Amino acid sequence: MFSLKNTLQISPVEWGLFFTFILVIFVSFKRHKALSLNLVALVLGFVWMSLTSTQVLKNQIKDIYLNKPILVTGEIIELPEKTVRNTKFIFKAHSPFQGHLKLAWYNHPDNPKVPTLHTGDTWQLLLKLKHNNGYQNLGGFDYEKWLFYKRIDATGYVRSSSANQHISAADKVPSADRLRQNIRYSLLPILEKQAFGGVINALIIGDRSLITDKHWLLFKATNTTHLSVISGLHIGLISGFVFLLVQFLWRYSTRLSLVVPAPVMAAYFGLLSAFLYALVAGFSVPTGRAFIMASVVFASIIFKRHHHIWQLYSAALLLVLINNPLSVFSVGFWLSFYVVAVIIYGVGQYQNKSWLYRLLYIQLLISIATLPLTIWFFSAGSVLSPIANLVAIPVFSFIVTPLSLIGALLTFSELLYLSEISFSIANQALIYLSYILEYLQQFDFNQWHYAQTSLIDLTFFIGIVFIAILPKALKLRWLSAPMLVLILFAPNNHIEDNSVLITTLDVGQGLASVVQTKHHTLLFDTGAKYRSGFNLGESVITPYLQAQHIQHLDKVIISHGDNDHIGGLDNILDNFKVSEILTSVPEKIQPTTLPCQTGQNWQWDGVIFEILSPDKNTHFKGNNASCVLKISTPKHSVLLTGDIEREAEHHLVKNNKEKLKSTVLLSPHHGSKTSSTQTFLEAVSPSLVIVSSGFKNRFHHPAKTIIKRYQLNNIKVLQTNCSGQINILLDDGVEFKEYRRDFSRYYLRQCE
Repeated sequence: MFSLKNTLQISPVEWGLFFTFILVIFVSFKRHKALSLNLVALVLGFVWMSLTSTQVLKNQIKDIYLNKPILVTGEIIELPEKTVRNTKFIFKAHSPFQGHLKLAWYNHPDNPKVPTLHTGDTWQLLLKLKHNNGYQNLGGFDYEKWLFYKRIDATGYVRSSSANQHISAADKVPSADRLRQNIRYSLLPILEKQAFGGVINALIIGDRSLITDKHWLLFKATNTTHLSVISGLHIGLISGFVFLLVQFLWRYSTRLSLVVPAPVMAAYFGLLSAFLYALVAGFSVPTGRAFIMASVVFASIIFKRHHHIWQLYSAALLLVLINNPLSVFSVGFWLSFYVVAVIIYGVGQYQNKSWLYRLLYIQLLISIATLPLTIWFFSAGSVLSPIANLVAIPVFSFIVTPLSLIGALLTFSELLYLSEISFSIANQALIYLSYILEYLQQFDFNQWHYAQTSLIDLTFFIGIVFIAILPKALKLRWLSAPMLVLILFAPNNHIEDNSVLITTLDVGQGLASVVQTKHHTLLFDTGAKYRSGFNLGESVITPYLQAQHIQHLDKVIISHGDNDHIGGLDNILDNFKVSEILTSVPEKIQPTTLPCQTGQNWQWDGVIFEILSPDKNTHFKGNNASCVLKISTPKHSVLLTGDIEREAEHHLVKNNKEKLKSTVLLSPHHGSKTSSTQTFLEAVSPSLVIVSSGFKNRFHHPAKTIIKRYQLNNIKVLQTNCSGQINILLDDGVEFKEYRRDFSRYYLRQCE
């Protein structure tokens, strides 16, 4: 039905433009040599990026190994992340294929307890793998981009089997990951006693798996997550502190200073400390990037090359991109270089002021200037983040991070009493900080949400912020506030009276549709919640609603009680005010609900809503008891059917046939063989059908026979597993948009 498509293919027009560009460089080389060399570097950059991207896409696991149990031998690389529910790890497969796999080994009744996994160990595992795939929705996390950036070739899980065998332990050759693993297990007994032990562990070895969900949410709500993991800030602070300390001590010896100047010797130690900290952090992409940036600065001091600060900045940027061109897909890449640029600008301001004034100014400058990128990448921002960071940055920089590292050194020096004191002080500092962050978090106005639109808007947004922070001589500063409000709070959808927007979200094998009129919002079903803890309400529906600035739901309809329709409801109720809930399973929902029944109807902004099923005189249960909702504008209508099957369809045709006719049909039961009967399709007579189903799901929805039936009835078919989020706007006409295709990227899986 569909095949994977590499959208990196270059069209003839693009090839023509490329060769024209090369010709322009060749012709203008003698007259404009400097410009031509820069253009050549730009072309080489695109070529390097293309070669790297092509290689990563080429390495993805072949279809013959996917979606079935397969025995794979390989080595565990990087630190495994163990939680109550599972252990996640990266597996470098050696046989029967080669590649990097992101795996989960789950704890559940029919699976023995997951053994303790160690980096470097070789295992034989029975796996079930799938192609890299993610949900594509407005405001949601782009998992496919993350997998591509991390160079993961497939994802999957370990099946319970006696074939799962530990083949050999890690060899004795030292590695960064084994060093980190040893540090983790050595510190674990001490850090488990500390409330913020997970954060301290992350600051020492870059392992975030022990940070609690509560602490993550707190840092996220106040835009301070960058402080809770090893980043360029931490490496810069530690290496800078070592540099200043060595320089101070070295200058006490005149003889040593004559042999090697103090700044040069200090630069060597600064470089060494940056290397060691990045090594302990596993030389992850962010720490590797920070090490390169620090190395450029220290190398310029060692070789006594007096470069302008922007030359050093450009050299670091170039080296990072040469080392890993896929860095451009990392949020950290953009934020780190953006922040460094802001710091360089800020350091040059207010030279006549005190150091404390300038320090506070730079911290506030960073918080304000990073706002555009923060809300662009995360679809949300904290209004109070400048205040939160003003307190949190000094606490992390001068108390928590240094004391955490000192505590680790004391532990390995077997000075356990002193190490516990060091960790306790760091932990207590975080506790006091959490009180402040929790106070800021509680304000309703703290979080605002924003939906990505275009790079032009982002550029405009950054321009507005820089107008606000430029020196007072610029008389346009007063314009920044109204322009900022216009961008952030302008409505994303302009829905008129007598019109309705139906958004079927990409929630995999499940259903969640958001219905919006001019002043009202309805949510029809809420996707699934899984034993692993993954929740579609949290990961897809809530981010989408927040990106649309929706804080209140006038109605939630839960069609029936299957997990893939009701699973995300708890998260929705935790995050939004809901006026009313209609459902066929009121006993499964804690808040006060009303049963959905034939005859219920209401009108919003000129749009009519009618419940067509279940009829109170029938005794349908399960799928056939699903709430069926018809939404009608003056010219068009859409029918939302839940998981009804042929029995309910026949009942509707027999008793409510005159109301079934609709322009758009949300496919019953995800397009299963048990639904979409011919008589039902003839009664509805849609021109468009939307199928909400998971990519290569285990139920094989939608069934090929049903797709063929739609086609024989001249019905256009859109599937969320190919289209991602699907928007249908009913007004004078019918307009539809497919998120995965409209925002296509070459690393995304595409359907033909």
